[in-house]
Amino acid sequence: MDYEFYYNRDTGNFALNLPLEQDAIARFLLDEFVLDQAGYHLLLRELHGLGNHSSWQYQGRNWSLFVEDGDVLVCHHSLLELEHEPLPDKLAGSQLALDEDNLQGECGLDDLIRLVEQWQVFVAGQRGRLNGAHSQ
Repeated sequence: MDYEFYYNRDTGNFALNLPLEQDAIARFLLDEFVLDQAGYHLLLRELHGLGNHSSWQYQGRNWSLFVEDGDVLVCHHSLLELEHEPLPDKLAGSQLALDEDNLQGECGLDDLIRLVEQWQVFVAGQRGRLNGAHSQ
């Protein structure tokens, strides 16, 4: 999995960029955990404890993460709600379609673990620089 991390010194915002088909994973991490180190540590502890044939799920405020046999699916709750609610009669035959881009993404369990670990190293490094812990 390819990824890039950014920190904007002017705004103080962090960004995590992934390929378009995996952008939902970045949105999941930033929306659910923001920069909460403790939350990421709990997530990593759960993920590290999974075997190759394990199942686990995380239900967040807006996103869910599902792990099944080493595969990860991240899905926005709006997609889950639509699966259980029929479309109103007026929309049932229409050409309208839900744009699922950025609402779900998949990756391997090892890739997700590596991504979250590297993200935490990046965030900690930027915070260290901001706090004067690293001299240049």
